[in-house]
Amino acid sequence: MLFGTVKNPKGPNLSKSNRVSYNLSGTKLNFVKPPTNSSMLGIGTIRPDLPLDLDLNIYSLEKFKQLSDIDWGFLLAKEFYQYNGIPLWSPGIGGMAFSAELRRAIKFPNLLEAAHYEHFIDKDIKGYYEPGTGSSFDEWLYLFPLFWQTFRLPKTGDLQWVAYIVQNFCCDEGDRFTYYVRSAISAEHELLFSFSAETDEYDSGAFALFKKIVRFILNNIEITLVNSIEKEIKELEKTGLRNFSQEKPICHYDNAPKDKFGNYELLKDPCFYFTKIGKTIDRRLWVD
Repeated sequence: MLFGTVKNPKGPNLSKSNRVSYNLSGTKLNFVKPPTNSSMLGIGTIRPDLPLDLDLNIYSLEKFKQLSDIDWGFLLAKEFYQYNGIPLWSPGIGGMAFSAELRRAIKFPNLLEAAHYEHFIDKDIKGYYEPGTGSSFDEWLYLFPLFWQTFRLPKTGDLQWVAYIVQNFCCDEGDRFTYYVRSAISAEHELLFSFSAETDEYDSGAFALFKKIVRFILNNIEITLVNSIEKEIKELEKTGLRNFSQEKPICHYDNAPKDKFGNYELLKDPCFYFTKIGKTIDRRLWVD
């Protein structure tokens, strides 16, 4: 397809994706990174020359800080993608940002246990919402998690993945939201893949293209754990300590200022949940 359209926008060329390979203290991680087709690469502190190969001692806190300049994680990949329509008529249909990070949580007992990992995630996502600290409008700028999905990926062995959405209402055109897909790979480390839709015009094909790219990246993640971690996971599964909650309480906006969000409606179906009035789409990231 030479040009995209509003209904079928054109995104990055998935067939030319780069393979990223990391050795994380014996745990092997491979994934693919579609090449950017956007001029946004390099914004802020993001480096466009992130390595495609890395051999890292993830248990060295000093090395961890050196790579990240922060004390809880470092960036493995970052790309921006633009969706294009017919030139001059509808050139910009939307876009997305993709990132992959390795995080370290040394203050939690064991991220391989579902209860501890869920607690870690809860503390992380609640950073978006602090009730009682500002105006009612400021407190409702973000909603999370819009979903809580747990699933396995085909090339990641016994690892369990969690996915949810944070939605940002500070967007005049379409919607702005981020899917977070994460999994613990050791007692104190997790991988986090994020996919942010810059805009999502519900009457275009932008959301379908977004999910196509996300599924492409997720299906190509390959992880081989070291034997000791594999053994620990199997022992935890026997005791039931790897069982995640199948449902999570969703952050309701029953008391949110309706004059600010009057173009949204609340649905009972968790597969749709928050949507533009008259523009309902299935927002599930993973459907088996």
